[in-house]
Formats: sequence, C-alpha cells, structure tokens
Amino acid sequence: MGSSISTKGQAWYMDFSIALLLFTLTLVIYFSYTNNFQKQESGGLDNMLSDSKAVSSSLILSGYPKGWDNGSVIRIGLADEQSLNATKLRHFKLLNYSKTKSSFGTNFDYFVFFINNDEVLNINGICGVGHQLITPTYNIKSAYYYSDEDDKVLKDFMGVTFDADIYLGDDGYDVSDIDGFISNLSKYTFIVLEHPDVSPSNFNKFQTAVENFSSRGGLAMISGQLTTSNDRDLLDVEFRKKAGQSLSDRKAIVNQSDDYLLLNVGQNITFSQAYYAENKSITSDFIAIATFEQDLRNAITKWKYGNGTNYFFSDFNVSYFNGDFAGLIEEAAKGMIGGTCNPINISQIKLKNLVNTERYLNYNSKLVKMIVYLWQ
Repeated sequence: MGSSISTKGQAWYMDFSIALLLFTLTLVIYFSYTNNFQKQESGGLDNMLSDSKAVSSSLILSGYPKGWDNGSVIRIGLADEQSLNATKLRHFKLLNYSKTKSSFGTNFDYFVFFINNDEVLNINGICGVGHQLITPTYNIKSAYYYSDEDDKVLKDFMGVTFDADIYLGDDGYDVSDIDGFISNLSKYTFIVLEHPDVSPSNFNKFQTAVENFSSRGGLAMISGQLTTSNDRDLLDVEFRKKAGQSLSDRKAIVNQSDDYLLLNVGQNITFSQAYYAENKSITSDFIAIATFEQDLRNAITKWKYGNGTNYFFSDFNVSYFNGDFAGLIEEAAKGMIGGTCNPINISQIKLKNLVNTERYLNYNSKLVKMIVYLWQ
C-alpha cells in the first residue's frame, strides 16, 4: 500500500515537472520572440529614418550632372544654391518611380512635397512627387475637339483631369458638334484640337472663333490635320501635311527646350503621321521645338497670338519615343493650368510605419518647407 502511494506521488511529481518545464520554455520563447520583434521594429524605423534623411539630403543639392534632366540624370537634386529649381522638380516628376527609389538607395515608398503657411504648394502644376498622396483640383473650363475615333489620344485625359467638354468634329459624320464648339468657345481657357480636320464650308467661322479665343489669352494645343483644304491658315500659322509618309519622313529631333514641355534637346521622335506648321506672321516669338530630320520642317512649335499661347504637334501619337510622349504632353498641360493642391491624405494607403524629414529651401523669394515621407 505504501509503495503504491509512493509510485503515484513520483508520477505526479514527474508530470508537474514536465508541465513546469514546458511552461517555462513557452515563456522564454515568447519573450525572446517579442524582444527580437521589437528590435526588428526599432531597426526598421532606424533604417527608414536614415533613408528619409538621405533622400532629403540628396534633394536639397543640385544633383548630377548639375543641369540634369529626365534623360541625363545620374543623381537627383532639386536645389541650386539652396533655391528650389522648378524645372528640375518637373523632370523629377517625369522619372520612373521604381528607378527613383533605386537612385535614392531605398526600398521604402516615399512622397516629397512643399508647404508654405501650412498649405501644400502647387509648383507649376506639381503638388508633390513620389507615391501619389495629393491630387490637384483644376478650376478651369476646357474643351476637347476631335474628328476621328482613331485619333483621340488625349480625349480621356481631358475628360478626367479637366472635366473638359468633348466635341466630335464634322469630318464624315451626319451629326457634328462644331457649331456647339464655336458658340461655346468664349467660355473656355484651355482647348485641345486633335486632328480637327475642319471642312472648308465650316472653316471660316472656326478660324474666327479660335483666333478670338487666343486673342483673349486662351491656351491651345493643336495636332495633326487642321482642315481638309490645304490653303488655309490659322493663328498666323500655315498648317500642312508632308507629301511623304515613310518612316524617314516622320522622324524628328528636338532642338529647343521648353519650360513646360520637357523634351530633351537631341531627343528623337517618330510620329505616326507627319504634319508641319510654318510661321506666316512677322512676330519673332515662333519657336520650333522639334523639326523633321529630312527637310527641317517644324514638327512641334510654340507661338503667341494676341495674349494667347499655342502649341502645335505633328501628332499626339508616336511610333517611337524614349518615354511616354502623351504623358509628357499631359504633364505640360497640368503645369500650365496650375490648379489647387488638396490636403495631403495618408489614410488612403496601408502603412505599418511612417517617418518624415523636413528641410528648408528658397522658392520665389520665400522660405518653404520640403517634407519627405517614407513608409512601409
């Protein structure tokens, strides 16, 4: 009897010892995991803060080469002698986001923006660069006019970004919006005419309306064929289609820079169709931004008419370009229009950790704050 009780006691003690050992091991593993996790979290935050400081330190310098653009950049920098260079900011916006992260040497997402008096600055249409956290609002009236369902590269952009009124032209359609476009033109500040191809019977009233629009200070972007008749001018410029349409006829090269249309001098463009514009006025502000290689006719031009600014493009569609040609035009339009930056919205993204670094730069004779957000 006594032996049986002793055996049971030993068995109970052994079970208790094993249970206690397992409990102790569980506590050790738990606290070890928690401690390591906290260290990893702390290390992750330290790495993010270090990257944030490194990104901001790069941006307050001039970059390399000093006059870099989106085609030549080796190191991204936005400031020249502590002053923000708005042109470099626009080039920065055009760079591939993944490539900029590699250039900065970070795996974290980032966003860079500028504030003054607690308001996000709109700098030539840019509210910030990186993983988009701010969208601008454009309080303008605009219109998009086209004549062919096969030529409507900027149609969706104009409708979505600027809430533009859309007009279908009179070439080959029983119902035309040209009269509506002409009658409403006085209320717009920005228009895009993509291959307008206006018929001879409608051209005179179309010409009068567009020239009045420009005289008042409107902004116009025109591409492709102006009219089915080859003996008409608009805005003191003669629009023509090249006789040849082979590959060599459509190749052009950029030879002038532009503050908004950030094409790089020497950049090659092969348009889908070859149209050109010639200056017929006595003014000297007609700028040939790009010319066709074969005959030096003007493939992209910019000029003033009255108080207005006008751009002509051989085509909005290209068969060869090192980059996003339509996107570049869209960014130029947003830059010229400006707009108002909405408040920054962090809640739209899922994030685990967030850090920020602040630096100060001069811009337009004012001290502004540059903020770099990094998160994971």
